Amino acid sequence: MVLLESPSLIERAELTRPIPENARKLAHLVEVHEKRTEVGNHSVFYREAQPPDSHYTKAVIVFLHGQSYSSSTWMDRGSLSTFAALGYHCIAPDLPGSGQTRGPALSVHDKPQFLLSFLSVLGVRQVIAVTASMAAQYVLPLLARDIFVCAVGIAPSNTHEIVQPALYRTPILVLWARAIILTIDSFSLSMIGDYDTSLGPTAAANLRLLPNARLHKIANAGHACYLNNPQAFEEVCVNFFDLIRNYHTL
Repeated sequence: MVLLESPSLIERAELTRPIPENARKLAHLVEVHEKRTEVGNHSVFYREAQPPDSHYTKAVIVFLHGQSYSSSTWMDRGSLSTFAALGYHCIAPDLPGSGQTRGPALSVHDKPQFLLSFLSVLGVRQVIAVTASMAAQYVLPLLARDIFVCAVGIAPSNTHEIVQPALYRTPILVLWARAIILTIDSFSLSMIGDYDTSLGPTAAANLRLLPNARLHKIANAGHACYLNNPQAFEEVCVNFFDLIRNYHTL
């Protein structure tokens, strides 16, 4: 993973530039396909959208829905079509225990390996991850892996497990935890709604400790800010992705 030349560059970047209107119109030409693949004991249902008319693909994005939702969340608000129109190969699975995916529920410990196996089955070697709330359990333990170009966490859960050394009981483990934090050089964006009083503020405080992290608040939005204000969510993501792509070889 290549670090930005200046740690402050990611903090100074303008992330609210509007998505071009022609891209919004192109989104109507995007086809979202429903597919299924086998991953271990799971028959995984997922939705997939690619740039229309064989346009150049910039990168792969995997969208992971929150608890009580499914992959339809990303389709119903038009996000899969919008990002595909902007040149991204979009993949959104129904996570185990949700939607149309069949198979046993996963423990928190097994979720990261499931995601790696799912991406491997699809032949994805590097990916941008967009996770909502509880879906962060699939990604956070893997942030030090080179498979992630960058990650967007929407009020992500479980952030305390990787960024709060004080949780560890001995001085040696505290030092170890601090060292682990410094190895997590993946570019990360923590996005919360300005009305979120649950996980959002805690996640924002925790993820500020990561070396290449950025916080952005979505106006007039609550915990599920990507649902309350999908246009602002898409604009911030796209500008963040473009920034990272300028400093990372995909």
